[in-house]
Amino acid sequence: MSDSRPRFRPGNDDRAVSNVVGVVLVVAIVVILAAVVGNLALGFGGSMETPAPQFTLDTHYQADGAGNDADRPYLNITHTGGETVDGTKLFVVDSDGNDVAWADVWTGTEEIKADDHVHIDGHGSDGDLNAACQGETYQLIYRPDQETSHIVQEVEIERRATGPAATYC
Repeated sequence: MSDSRPRFRPGNDDRAVSNVVGVVLVVAIVVILAAVVGNLALGFGGSMETPAPQFTLDTHYQADGAGNDADRPYLNITHTGGETVDGTKLFVVDSDGNDVAWADVWTGTEEIKADDHVHIDGHGSDGDLNAACQGETYQLIYRPDQETSHIVQEVEIERRATGPAATYC
């Protein structure tokens, strides 16, 4: 009895598929290498920003102005732990974009360590900032250089000033 089924016989046409796959893989590798080299050559690969220091802050808002010379409402921001921070690079920024360096605010220091604080009321050394009244938002922004900035914390004053302090709002 003879087998009438056609037999598979590899020919030259079947080998062309592996050549095509090989060419596609080589082209893909060349394209990926070109992208990596181009990325490094244009400088995108090496542009790492200076990270913000790691520290914690605590805020306390005094709506009635108790403890403030002129009875104005105020916000105290206290460094409670973590890394020491350069007070000339940490800025208090109000909702209008006005800013004052931590080191320039009354009670502020150039080297901010645990338990150091600033007193924000919008008068005196921080007179460039808006008064600490309901609806005002302050951001603490760390700027290690001209091109880099990190928002460290944002504080929104939600309570209305009370008593004589309300006249300042």
